[in-house]
Amino acid sequence: MIFIQGSSKLSKEALLNLAEKEGIILLNPKKVNSEQELLLAEKLTQNTFKEKRNLAKKQEKEFLLWLAAKKDISSAFEEYGFQTPKELLLISFKKTKAQLLNQFQLKETKLKLKRKATPIEIERISLSRTI
Repeated sequence: MIFIQGSSKLSKEALLNLAEKEGIILLNPKKVNSEQELLLAEKLTQNTFKEKRNLAKKQEKEFLLWLAAKKDISSAFEEYGFQTPKELLLISFKKTKAQLLNQFQLKETKLKLKRKATPIEIERISLSRTI
């Protein structure tokens, strides 16, 4: 998984269309607190696909469901989706960083994520499907 924080010259609509076509998730960087949250959501996504317990058909959408601790994609996008091309967090499972920077016309900015998640953040994600 690659995650890049940055801004793009492309319009919001162009970014959304490109992300959908390429299997990329574009998030509001203010909603994600730590790298550990991203890594946990990725691991849970891999496990659910391996065990055929996934709710979403696509890996990137299943990842978003775990990260947002939601069971429906609309509410996950509503809460975690990016608001403006000037500030976004791009998540990819397939492309290289160079490909992403070029394709999404990204100007990379400093990643503003903590290394470790709080126990509450871990619990929110890991227990989201038990309720």
